[in-house]
Amino acid sequence: MLKSLRGGRILKDKRIIILILVLSLIFPLVSLGKRINIEQNNRGVELVIDSDDFQNLAYQEGVSYYELLKELKSAGVTTVSIPFMTWQDLENKNYVGIFSYREIGRLILSGNVDPLISALYRQGSPSETYIIVRPGVDISSSIDVLKQLIGYGRISLFGYNSNQVYIVKTTPSYLRGLPGGSIDFSLLETVKSLGYRVVFRPSNTPYIKPETISEILNIITPYKDITTALVFDGTEVLGYPDYLEDTANYLKEEDLGIAAVEFSRQKGIDVLTEHLGGRIVRLHSILPGEVYKLKSEDVLRRVIRAIRERNIRLIYMRPIYTLTEEDSIIEENLQLITSIKAELEKEGFNLGKASFFEKWGGFRFANISMGIGIASVILLMGFDILPYSVLSILVVISLLAGLGTTILPFAIFRKLLALGIASIFPIFPIWLVLFNGREEKVLYRVIKIVLLSLIGGVLVGGGLSSTDFMLQINQFMGVKVAHIIPFILLFIVIYLKDREPVNNILIYPLNILSFLVILLLAGGALFYIARTGNISSEAVWGFELKMRSALEQLMLVRPRTQEFLIGYPAIFLAIEFLKTKRELGIIFGFVSLITPISIINSFCHIHTPIILTLFRTFNGFILGCIVGYLVLLIVRELLKFIFSHTFST
Repeated sequence: MLKSLRGGRILKDKRIIILILVLSLIFPLVSLGKRINIEQNNRGVELVIDSDDFQNLAYQEGVSYYELLKELKSAGVTTVSIPFMTWQDLENKNYVGIFSYREIGRLILSGNVDPLISALYRQGSPSETYIIVRPGVDISSSIDVLKQLIGYGRISLFGYNSNQVYIVKTTPSYLRGLPGGSIDFSLLETVKSLGYRVVFRPSNTPYIKPETISEILNIITPYKDITTALVFDGTEVLGYPDYLEDTANYLKEEDLGIAAVEFSRQKGIDVLTEHLGGRIVRLHSILPGEVYKLKSEDVLRRVIRAIRERNIRLIYMRPIYTLTEEDSIIEENLQLITSIKAELEKEGFNLGKASFFEKWGGFRFANISMGIGIASVILLMGFDILPYSVLSILVVISLLAGLGTTILPFAIFRKLLALGIASIFPIFPIWLVLFNGREEKVLYRVIKIVLLSLIGGVLVGGGLSSTDFMLQINQFMGVKVAHIIPFILLFIVIYLKDREPVNNILIYPLNILSFLVILLLAGGALFYIARTGNISSEAVWGFELKMRSALEQLMLVRPRTQEFLIGYPAIFLAIEFLKTKRELGIIFGFVSLITPISIINSFCHIHTPIILTLFRTFNGFILGCIVGYLVLLIVRELLKFIFSHTFST
C-alpha cells in the first residue's frame, strides 16, 4: 500500500487515510456518548458547612447555633460536617479534665483541698497523666479506642467515691492530640432533626490499628442513611500507611464512600479509591486562610465554576467575613448561600443528595482508535520525509499499541497512547493546512485546522473516558511534554521538507532587533510552559482574572486565553506571511501550534464535562477568529504605512 502513495496519487491516498481516521472516530464517539449520559444523570450537589466554624460564628454574633442552623437550612445548606473529636476536643467541651502530675501538685499548692486531687497526688508519679471524667459523662468508647492506640497496660482506672479518673502513662500534650473515638452526638441529633445530611471527618494517627478503625467507624453506621461520604481530616486517610485495606473493606461492607478533596492529595487516598471503585465524590473546599480574603461574589463564581467545570459535587463552606451588601456577617453568608442555590438551580443542578458516578471502566475499542490515530498521522506526515521501511515499522507499532491496550486496558497504557495523540496530532492540522495545503480562504483554512484538531481531541477524550478519569483518580499524564514535543516534531518535519527558509532563520544576522525578538520568543516559550497544567489563581495576573470573569459571564464557558490571544492570531499571520515572507510565516506557523495543542489538551481534562469542553472549543474559535482578523488588519495597515512612508522618503 505504501508504494502506491507515490507520485500523482498521493493526494487521493491521503484522503483515504483521512477517511479511515474519520471512520475510526465511531468508537470514541460511542465512549463520549456514554460519558455524557453519566454526567447528565449526576446533578445532585451538597453544600456542606464546617460545624466548628459556623458554631464559632454563632457565638461571635451572639445568636443560638440552633437558630443559625435553621436559617442556613432555609437558605440552601444541605449538609453539616461532623468531626471526630480528639481528647483536646473532649477537654474543650468540658467532658473531661486532663492534668499532668505537676499540674495536680500546683493545684494543691494553690490551696485546692479537693480530696480527689489530694488522693491522686499522694499515690501518683511524674510519668502519669490523669483524665478526670465529669460526672454523668460516659467516655467508655473513647477509653477503648485509647487502649487500642497506646496499649491496654498503659491505662488504669482510679475510682474515688463517685468520681472516675483514668491514669494514663503518657504526656498530656501527646494525649490531647490522639483521636477521642467519639463525636458530638448532641450536635448530630440536632442536625438530623433539622433534616440535614452529614459528612463525618475521622482523622488518622501513626498508632492506628485495624480494631481501632472498626471502633471509630462503628460510630457512623447508625447514621449511614444520611451520610454521603467520609472527609478525612489532615494529610492522611484513616488507616495510612499499613491498614488502608482494612479501612476500604469496612467502607465497602457498610456501603460508605469517601470524598476526594480537590487540589489535595492525602496520603493513602489512591489505595482507597482503587479499592472503592466508583464510590468517590469530588469535594471543593474553601480553606481557612481564605475566608478573610474572599468576597461573596468571588466565592459564588468559584463554587459555580467548580461544580460546572470539574464534576465537583460537594462544596465545603466556611463562613466568610467580608461584608459587601449585608449589614451583618450572618446575613452576608445567608445571602451567599441563597445566591449559590439560585445559580445552581438555574444551571440544572439539584441541591440535595450528591450521588456517586456510575462505575464505568470505559469503552475498550476506543483504544484501537487512538492507535489508528497515531498511525494515520505518522503516515500523513511521514510520506515525504521518512523511508518506507521506517514508516511501516512506526505504523505497525502504533496499531499494535492500540490493539494491545484494548486487550489489556491498564490505565498506564491508555495514558501513554493518549500522550502519543496529544504529542503528535497537533502538528498534523498545522502541516496539512498551513504548510502543505492549497490556497484557500483564510476562514476556511482556520475551520479545517479546528476540525482536524477536534479529531485528536475526540480520540483522547473517548480513549480516556471512564469513571476513574472523570473523578480524577486517574488523569492524563505528561501535560508539559505534550506542550513541548509538537514544536520539536514540527521543526524536524519543516527542516526535512523545506530546509532553505529554516536555514535562513537560523543564520539570520544577530543585531539588536533580532536579539530582542529571540528574547521575546524565548521568554514567551518559558512563560507558556510554566503556565501549562493546573496553576493556582494566585499565579494569574489580576487583569487576566478580571478578563476571565468577564468572558465567563459573557460566553458562559470561558475560552482558553492562549488560544484566542496567541494561537488563532498566529494562524492568521502565518497564512498571510507564508505567501510573501516564508521565513516569517514559518515562525508564526510554529506559534500557531498553540491552537491545536490547546484544543486537544482541553479534551485531556476528563474531569471536565465533555459538553463544556465542546463549548469552550467553539467559544475559543469564535473569539480567536475575531481577534485574529483584527490583528491581521492591524498588521496589514501597519505594513502599508511603513512601506508608503519608506517609498515617499
